[in-house]
Order: sequence, then C-alpha cells, then structure tokens
Amino acid sequence: MCVPTNDMLTQVASRLAKKGITSTEITADGPRDDEGVHIGTMYRFKGLEYQRMVIAGVQRGLLPGASVEALRRTDPSRYQAKCKRARSLLFVAATRARDALTIVWHGDPSPLLGKLSVTASAR
Repeated sequence: MCVPTNDMLTQVASRLAKKGITSTEITADGPRDDEGVHIGTMYRFKGLEYQRMVIAGVQRGLLPGASVEALRRTDPSRYQAKCKRARSLLFVAATRARDALTIVWHGDPSPLLGKLSVTASAR
C-alpha cells in the first residue's frame, strides 16, 4: 500500500494493526520484513515490484499537497514544476503494480488523475 505522506503512513499502519493485520514499512533500504502488508510513501517504492498495489490518498490537497496548490497564483512556474514532480511520483508508484492497481481517494480526487477520476467515479 502506497500513500503520499508520512502522516498517512502512520495512520494506515495504526489502522491495519487495530484490525490485526501485520504490516511492514518500506524504508530507504527497502521493506523491513517480508511479512504482512508492505506500506510506504511514494518515494519508497522506486525500484520495487508488487503483484498487487493500492495507492491511497490520491486526493486534492494531498497529491499534490495543499502548499503546492497555493503556488498556482503566486508562482505559476514553481507550481508547474511541483505538479510535474508529484505526477512523476504517482506514475512511479502506479508502475510498481504488475497485475492489479487500485487508486483510492476521499473527497475530491487529485487533479493529477484528470479524466481517469471521472471515469472511475462513474462506476
């Protein structure tokens, strides 16, 4: 399971533990253990491959972050660069899935999903 922020990583690990589901965090050196659900931020999944992948928190305000959205009017070129980086992170995370990919959000989907979110919401 892949999430956009460290705070969300902590929340997901806690919720899984409360449900009795074992998880292991992906660190800079890779997964700490082979057991359980592997969870990490988008930065940690580079170079890894999983049969199934869930990317959670792909919503407005988290991807890209709220601070990036604030740059839209004040610094358009920096806003574009930060959006491009966020889009690249999402792409890398999505391409870690070999067989199945699920992308979820709460509230409004990330603008980085574009037409994909409209198609998914219609289901």
